[in-house]
Amino acid sequence: MEFEYCVVDAFTDRRYRGNPAAVVFGADALDGPQMMAIAREFNLSETAFIFSPDVPDAAVRFRWFTPAMEVKLCGHATLAAVHAMVERGRFSTLRSDPQTLLPIQTASGTLTARMEKMPTDDDAWLVWLDLPAPRLSPVQLNADRLARLLGTTLDAIDRSLPMMRTQDGDVLLFLHDLLTLQSLVPEFNGLRDFALKQRIRGFCVATLNTLADSIHVQSRFFAPAAGVPEDPVTGSVHGPLATYLVVNELVPFYQHTAAVHCVQAEPGGRAGAVRAMVTQHPGEGYSVRIAGQCVTTMRGKLTV
Repeated sequence: MEFEYCVVDAFTDRRYRGNPAAVVFGADALDGPQMMAIAREFNLSETAFIFSPDVPDAAVRFRWFTPAMEVKLCGHATLAAVHAMVERGRFSTLRSDPQTLLPIQTASGTLTARMEKMPTDDDAWLVWLDLPAPRLSPVQLNADRLARLLGTTLDAIDRSLPMMRTQDGDVLLFLHDLLTLQSLVPEFNGLRDFALKQRIRGFCVATLNTLADSIHVQSRFFAPAAGVPEDPVTGSVHGPLATYLVVNELVPFYQHTAAVHCVQAEPGGRAGAVRAMVTQHPGEGYSVRIAGQCVTTMRGKLTV
């Protein structure tokens, strides 16, 4: 069997930046082991597989695999897959009608995507994705051991911002300064074992000490337990991360909504920008959506 695929860089407007995801079209005939093998072959942080939906309220269904496992939610690969489908002529009304919503069946429930044209470029588009409602809970970890596994010291951790666990099993951890964040060299085997023992998917290590005032938060993301030592730009974690900033009054709020500008970058490597919109629903919590630009770098066929 042959399947068409493409590789898309998400959260960037330039090729070979941001976070690359493979997108496999028409995957209905593939089973789990085949998809796992394909994801290992691509060896990217995520591969998205596109299926026909099997629930009435969705237009399409996605599944996502790292080189090590299937995951329930992946932000950058979802943006990449929506971008890839529109490029191929599917759901083209996402561009022609800004009110169009695309319901996507996933293991995390039905997600909704939409597109917005960038005002500065007629051919540049943002893909917006409504994420599941963020849930943050306190997490008790050995901070000194975690700091050493990340390649820093306990004093580097900003203890005024407590560690939190997200609904996806990620830990949010803040450092005092950007230089420390950029200089982290984790001990990945130990960090993987620590994560597996604590049932943690990944570690979002962030700082408010950013390169520019327009950037609210800068981060790195390590997930060796999921087969991804360092992810260049992690879409799914930015919903909870942006909400954390809002809850702690670290970003301005206007009419119950905050716009958060986030950057995730590997030192000397890939970097990407994530836009987040966090809306407060009094008495009901928060909702969040993320957005980024995408650019295709490869197209081809794979054989199974």
